[in-house]
Amino acid sequence: MNKPILAITMGDAAGVGPEIIAKALSHDDVLQKCSPLIIGSERALQRGMKITGCSFAYNKYTSDIDLPANPDGISLLNEEGFFSEHLPLAAIEASCGAAAFAWLNQGIQLALNHKAAAIVTAPLHKEALNQAGHHYAGHTEILAEKTGTEKFSLMLISGLFRVVHVTCHEPLANVGPMLTQDRIINSISLFDHALTNLDQHRPRIAVCAFNPHAGEGGLFGKEEQESIQPAIEHCASAGITVEGPFPSDSIFPQLIGGRYDGVVAMYHDQGHIPFKLANFKFDPTKKEWETVTGVNVTLGLPIIRTSVDHGTAFDIAGTGKASERSLLDAIDVALRLTRKEQE
Repeated sequence: MNKPILAITMGDAAGVGPEIIAKALSHDDVLQKCSPLIIGSERALQRGMKITGCSFAYNKYTSDIDLPANPDGISLLNEEGFFSEHLPLAAIEASCGAAAFAWLNQGIQLALNHKAAAIVTAPLHKEALNQAGHHYAGHTEILAEKTGTEKFSLMLISGLFRVVHVTCHEPLANVGPMLTQDRIINSISLFDHALTNLDQHRPRIAVCAFNPHAGEGGLFGKEEQESIQPAIEHCASAGITVEGPFPSDSIFPQLIGGRYDGVVAMYHDQGHIPFKLANFKFDPTKKEWETVTGVNVTLGLPIIRTSVDHGTAFDIAGTGKASERSLLDAIDVALRLTRKEQE
């Protein structure tokens, strides 16, 4: 049986993307489950292999027209046109932002044309992306625009810790007015569908409040009364097991304790901080990250996209210290979602 093709975009070539790809695809079990298609720079990949001491054979292509329908082993769709003799490392450069944008677009088109079962993305650098003239807040917004998706949400997952965000890369001053009833309903509904696919049963969902103490009956804000509570009631009437709004400082321990299968956060840091507190471990002796786990999934797209839940890590790029764990987890979640889509 043909294995699913996963398009793995390299992200910012100056970051740890090439290194974690080199490490992840050196795991034999990855090749037993899928046919990886790396989209990026061969020079950056070779440098990543040299830095990490990991290597593997691959078939190189310069055009997606030449890609076989059923590739054997690892493939590389190579695009070196964004770099002259200088290949940046651990630095913010527009060339890397331009390359990451182009590689992501290639992956999107392959998935839309059913030439790839899913996209798995290594991290890009938002400043480099914008220096290149691509004015997006990140991967999520690019994916939404290029696939024509109006209703989407960002989900983080690590084991049984799952959180979805109603808003994401927005200034805090903008969040309150964006918390419309329709937007919250959309996030809860997408979350319910995604967790049902992953767990094969309907989830128990908790919803965060926006204001401290869930607004205290309107004393600290009215978003809970005007939009969040009505959205929860609407979703509950549609058959979704959902409760809230709860103060965010108390609901995440209940998620970890198993009372709920997922939490809906109203904004970026409300969901990201507890997620990373639970899943990122820092070694105070070595002054470096010990473990970094977690997967970013964009819900609502017509294609499957997962990603590592960490950045370009310029502080350790070139050292070989970056862990491939999050990328391996992103590959695993992409395959789980792919299998569900094929059922």
